[in-house]
Amino acid sequence: MKDMERCICTGTGYCELHRAHIDRNFDFLACKRAHPQEREGIHKKYQIKRKREEVRKVYLQMEGRDRFVTFNNLIEDCRDLLLPQIVNLNLKGVLGIPRSGVLPASVIALWLNLPIYTMNKLSYDLEPMSAFSDFGGYRMKDYGNPEGKILVIDDTTFSGKAIELVRSKIKEDAFYATVYTHPASVDKVDFFAKILPPPHALEWNLFNSTYVERTLLDFDGILCPNVPHEKCINEKDYIDYIKNVEPFYHRMPKSTCCGIVTARLEKYRDITEGWLKKYGIEYLSLIMYPTEREDVRNKNHIQEAANFKAKHFVESDADFFIESERAEAIIIRRESGKLVFCPEESL
Repeated sequence: MKDMERCICTGTGYCELHRAHIDRNFDFLACKRAHPQEREGIHKKYQIKRKREEVRKVYLQMEGRDRFVTFNNLIEDCRDLLLPQIVNLNLKGVLGIPRSGVLPASVIALWLNLPIYTMNKLSYDLEPMSAFSDFGGYRMKDYGNPEGKILVIDDTTFSGKAIELVRSKIKEDAFYATVYTHPASVDKVDFFAKILPPPHALEWNLFNSTYVERTLLDFDGILCPNVPHEKCINEKDYIDYIKNVEPFYHRMPKSTCCGIVTARLEKYRDITEGWLKKYGIEYLSLIMYPTEREDVRNKNHIQEAANFKAKHFVESDADFFIESERAEAIIIRRESGKLVFCPEESL
């Protein structure tokens, strides 16, 4: 237990009591004058502020947005940026590193009309995926025994460990590629489409990863399509829509999300909870906009909705927020100082 009675700081620098650095933004005199029981809270608030400032510096380096990479981004970057680099290579097939690497491997193999290979987990031999022919489906039935190198590909390379593991096991000559690479892993592959520094989120695995347990989700536009404007005008049409709209199945969380924060009015809670239960979406909390403030929200929906979401984001333990509207994402990011991902701001 810290001796909260003893405060010996004379200015900025290292605080022996809290074992932490304090800079000119910390009011050490206020801490010194505070009641001993208050000092712990003062330091905690300061450390939170420091972390947020560090995040803001990252934002400046990222031109003020967090990268949300969609399925479409992946396909387009494979086609427009990676394919031109490998189209003239002497390749006999493509090996995708499971699971996510199979996505780019499939489209690359289709475009180049090459077999897709798998690796035997016991012998590490490469084997072509076969169905109606030795090298795939009917269209590959006349494909001869190919010569050339294997293209080993993954969706992303962060530390490079997955690529290095395959490199250490594979018995054939190969080129190594990734669609997105961390700046520090550029030299771990032969080809890449883009350098992708953190923080970022990948649409194809975010919602089935444990990250969702640390994430607050917007509702309309993330879990399901936004309500069309013409449905919002009539109460009956609106209720019918939110009751029966189908979800974005590719964005259904596979584990319990930290919470859902929505500008939907509180009076629609029963309908909203019923919809979430129907599709098996689990969450720790559902925060909805106060019905009595409907007129305030409607006068300036973007600002009011964003401020509402930012407030609850700040007060939560969540590390991430996924917001459907770009304008709201900008405000939530600015007000919270935390990571906000928005599909509309995709690469």
